[in-house]
Amino acid sequence: MINIQRNFFIETILLETKVFKEKHLHNLPYKDYINVSKNNDLSLIFLDIDRIDKLKKIYDDLKKFDKKKNKIIFIPVSKDARKSEKFINQIEKASFNNLIVININKLEIKKIIDSSREKVFKSYLSFETQIVLSKIIEKIINLISNNDIRLISLDLDNTCWTGVIGEDGIKKIFLDNYQKKSLNYINQLISKTGLIVSFHSKNETKLGNKGIKNKLSIYRMLVNKSFKYINWDTKLKSIKNISNLVNFSKRNIIYIDDNISEIKQVDKFLIKKNCLWAKNSYLFFLYSKSIFISNINKEKNLKRFKDIKSNIYRSEVTETSGIINYIKFSNVKIKFSIKRINHGRFIEMSNKTNQFNANYQRLNTNQLKKYDRNSNFEIITFTVSDKYSDSGIIAALLIEKKNTYSQIIEFLISCRALGRGLEYIFVNQIIKKLSIKDLRICYVKSERNEPFIKFAEKIKLIKNKKNYLVDINKIRKIVSNYEKFIKIKFD
Repeated sequence: MINIQRNFFIETILLETKVFKEKHLHNLPYKDYINVSKNNDLSLIFLDIDRIDKLKKIYDDLKKFDKKKNKIIFIPVSKDARKSEKFINQIEKASFNNLIVININKLEIKKIIDSSREKVFKSYLSFETQIVLSKIIEKIINLISNNDIRLISLDLDNTCWTGVIGEDGIKKIFLDNYQKKSLNYINQLISKTGLIVSFHSKNETKLGNKGIKNKLSIYRMLVNKSFKYINWDTKLKSIKNISNLVNFSKRNIIYIDDNISEIKQVDKFLIKKNCLWAKNSYLFFLYSKSIFISNINKEKNLKRFKDIKSNIYRSEVTETSGIINYIKFSNVKIKFSIKRINHGRFIEMSNKTNQFNANYQRLNTNQLKKYDRNSNFEIITFTVSDKYSDSGIIAALLIEKKNTYSQIIEFLISCRALGRGLEYIFVNQIIKKLSIKDLRICYVKSERNEPFIKFAEKIKLIKNKKNYLVDINKIRKIVSNYEKFIKIKFD
């Protein structure tokens, strides 16, 4: 639920965002102060500061809000641009952790104020200002609401830096203050959460890489832990390449570019609301800070970059020599955990895995704890490593023991672990460890879990609308070729 506070007419702005419906905007009170007692996840605050005598009180209230868990979008407006600039500068110097301040003077609007509209339309903001604000607020709300951004794909020229490196040369391109702040937020997310970043630029490869190394060197994680697509291919092609490599849902991918034509091409492939037109560095800053606020406390996955990069080598081996040769020569190790379960990782996989997800249970912590206390259920995870990287926990299962058979209620494998043939090993190990003679897998077929369905079809004996009955002999035959080359440890 979004808490809306205001002291001037904002209904037209909010309706244009397409986030709010008219029924949600009835009877919004007008207040010349901030109500800090509200505890909604997101507060959207509009204040005409010309109506307020003591701006220090507003500043102090924002500080109180900052100590809570609320995320805040604050839009101060004034007919006096210098007055609003001074107030916003004071707020920005304080570096509030959960606050996005939108400075309408930085949005490149030709005519911000139109006093002739005030009597009729109840606001002195111009029509252009209201439309621009609506679009930006909509984007920021979408970003703040998305707490699982795994990949940010960035343009270079006039996005990450100012200037066009191919025309201006390395010496003339530079980072302004908003670009520096933006890249700092992204750099922190890489180091603290395992965010993946890719650069996309139509430039000569050596020149683009040299520019990254020269101009972005202060952001060490950003330079060292990013995928670089610098060539003369279309942005759409390079975005498709990184998307195939990381194998994330499109919901988890953000694309930022200063070129609207590139945005329009890419948003036909990615989700439109996740393609952000940063026509100036201030918008880049607003979007980057929004992503930072929504994702800085997410579940960490610091192994993800190395594992994705390692998948390039794994793919090369499996494509040229086959899965069996990959397993023979890659020192694959699997840890089967049935006692020491990382509940947090299990819950994360249950709620975020889509491609290899048998049953879409979307379990929460309380549900998993109930299963853990019930002797009829077993919770199992698999950790995998090889000579390329340690992938961590990449598979999770929930098994129910019935009188005459066992059934898998939840079967999850991380997308970055697919293509190695390990799913057969996991099932075979469960069969052996739990002495299972009759195994079923509960399933739901969707548009997104094709990898699981292909696997289940390959090992089925029969199926009905709710279960696959597993052909245990078929599983044993498949793994007999390469299970002996894998070191398996039980925990």
